Amino acid sequence: MGLRAYGKYGDAGDKLSQAIRTGRISHAYIIEGDHNVDKLGFAMEFVKALLCPEDPGEGCGLCSTCRRVENGNYEDLYLVQPDRDDKKATLSIKDADIEELQANLKMKPTGGDRNIAIIDGCDGMTPRAQNRFLKTLEEPAPGTVILLLSENMENLLPTIRSRCVHYRLNTPADAGELPMLQLAEDLLDMVWRNEFFYDMKERLDQEITDRKSAYAFLDAMETAMGNALRKGNSTSGDDYLIYGVQWIEKTRANIRRNVGFKYAIRYLILKLEEYKW
Repeated sequence: MGLRAYGKYGDAGDKLSQAIRTGRISHAYIIEGDHNVDKLGFAMEFVKALLCPEDPGEGCGLCSTCRRVENGNYEDLYLVQPDRDDKKATLSIKDADIEELQANLKMKPTGGDRNIAIIDGCDGMTPRAQNRFLKTLEEPAPGTVILLLSENMENLLPTIRSRCVHYRLNTPADAGELPMLQLAEDLLDMVWRNEFFYDMKERLDQEITDRKSAYAFLDAMETAMGNALRKGNSTSGDDYLIYGVQWIEKTRANIRRNVGFKYAIRYLILKLEEYKW
């Protein structure tokens, strides 16, 4: 595919491609994006663009290096992904996985001159694992490149965030997402006009029927609040919109912790109403 194929997510691909071509590669990146953004696919294309000898900065997709990356058998690429924690009903990254990754990154590369690590769902790292991994970020071996894929980098320790270059992959507003954006805008308007909570609950129950649609609604709410913030057309002021975004992220985290999605969404609306008073 190449990095160009991810232009729908914004200019992160162009900036990283330029960084590769000019040799200005950081040792660590945070790639942030909502749950429906293909962060792992983007990261893999970046790796190909970084390593490809035929088309640096883009990746040809045809050479042996690109094919090995795509097939998951490039010897110096390490991928860590979260496992389900049955006790907490959440996805988490084990401390042992981070320890193993650190050991691998200390070894000399065998396929080239770089070791590359991708930590998918890095939000699932425990504080202990993050603190442990901090040393790797502070003292990486020469040529090491680390990609942290996150839905919300505020879940990472400030010391982690400060040592990484941050890129945000924006959610594309395609035709399939427009109805949810309209719902979010309608709900905000109902809150601002002090309409009955029962009416808002009825509308939400009709449109939000599972966790996937709940996450889509939260994405749309953030987009709607961001639009209102940029346009300055909120009747409640910028502080209210910032508060709203904070509660959207809390709601997203609650759903990940297996709080019922309907309850979580309703509580979000109540908090938005409460703040006005």
